[in-house]
Amino acid sequence: MISAGEGRYTVRLESYTVGNDMLIIITGGEEEHIGSATLIEEKGHLQTMIKKGHKDHIVSEKMATIIYDTIGKDLLVICGIHIDDASKEDIDILVDNTQVCVNTFLKETDGRRS
Repeated sequence: MISAGEGRYTVRLESYTVGNDMLIIITGGEEEHIGSATLIEEKGHLQTMIKKGHKDHIVSEKMATIIYDTIGKDLLVICGIHIDDASKEDIDILVDNTQVCVNTFLKETDGRRS
């Protein structure tokens, strides 16, 4: 597991190899949950399911694209990050911490392509 940030701004990334594919789970904030699931496959075709009232898809879609463009594997990114009454600054910190997690993940995988 990779993590970035502290306290309510902590974001965690877990990764799993599933055959030739990848599963990435990104959670954090005050309440971890499943807010969105983004599948990205060949040639960047992207599909997202969003839990009613949640905006986690903004993160899952962005991170799925970044990861796919680097590793070239089909992947599913599940995302659930929550802070009550989050301000724009809170959201920016969480997104930055998510990016740190993704960057660390990509360094650890050495950008290997399928």
